[in-house]
Amino acid sequence: MTQDEFDNLLTWLNPNRDLAAKKYREIYDTLVRLFSWRGYHDAEELADEVVDRVMVKAKGFVETYVGDPALYFYGVAKNVSRERDRRLPNEPLTPNLPITEEPVVDEEESSEATLLRECMKKCLRALDRGERELVSSYYEASKRSKITYRKTLAEQLRIETNALRVRVFRIRTRIKQCVEDCLKDKKEMK
Repeated sequence: MTQDEFDNLLTWLNPNRDLAAKKYREIYDTLVRLFSWRGYHDAEELADEVVDRVMVKAKGFVETYVGDPALYFYGVAKNVSRERDRRLPNEPLTPNLPITEEPVVDEEESSEATLLRECMKKCLRALDRGERELVSSYYEASKRSKITYRKTLAEQLRIETNALRVRVFRIRTRIKQCVEDCLKDKKEMK
């Protein structure tokens, strides 16, 4: 990135240099939060990638673009996210939730528990990456520390703790329904 390219980008965001810098910072921070929420550990690098791509493309359409430039950044971020997911489709989410590994089955374990584990694994994979990360993170801590941990998680996502609970509850409800449907299907196949 050259200084001229960056200056052109700022001019596109706002002719007033100070307002343009503020707008750029808001967009950049939003991109980092967006990638973090989706579970990417290199959110800042991905935000940099978005800015670099927008700078290259912006040269050709700055004068003709109509609308909020931030929306263009977010569209590019969506594409960067899709490309990233294609490159790493089955990457384990965290060391605490190895979804891609095959479960270790105890010989004494009932077939019902095995079916439940298989369905749970399938349903977790059906979630998008951000939802899996959120659920995994939400249930990471235990006892007293989970209260503090969940407050911190909500702060990182810049939402209230109640909004975090609601979001996780909705995801859990979908997982539960998916598992029930999966178990029903597997039992019918037998």
